[in-house]
Amino acid sequence: MPNELNMSAAPNCVCFNLRRVTRVVTQFYDAEMRRHGIRPTQGSILAALGAKETWTMAELSDFLGMERTTLVRNLRPLQRDGLAQASGGGHGNLVELSITNKGRKLIEKIAPAWKSAQSAVVKTLGGKRWSAILSDLKTVATALNK
Repeated sequence: MPNELNMSAAPNCVCFNLRRVTRVVTQFYDAEMRRHGIRPTQGSILAALGAKETWTMAELSDFLGMERTTLVRNLRPLQRDGLAQASGGGHGNLVELSITNKGRKLIEKIAPAWKSAQSAVVKTLGGKRWSAILSDLKTVATALNK
């Protein structure tokens, strides 16, 4: 049947392999961070929010490489729990996002868990190799994001 998807190429498919590895790495970080009641995606959002005074929804979604609907879905529990806040919006007004003091305290609390996961992954890859991979990933992202 000519319309069947041939998965024999999957072992060499960039997208397949990146998504598979991403799921495994995310599960590893999740196991470290879940003890603090937060998921890695939410931790990344909080860390980004903590890096600037305020973000617009568009700025943050672009920075994180995340669809706005996905960002909104991940922001809701952070807002509900008092870790992040949104202001403005409605009728074309920009929504401004920021981290709360409670969110900053949580980032400080989860930092050791994140560092532990980060160290384990970088140790597995090797520091020089991780630097090269990171550089290559940035190059690909820049080239494909045009």
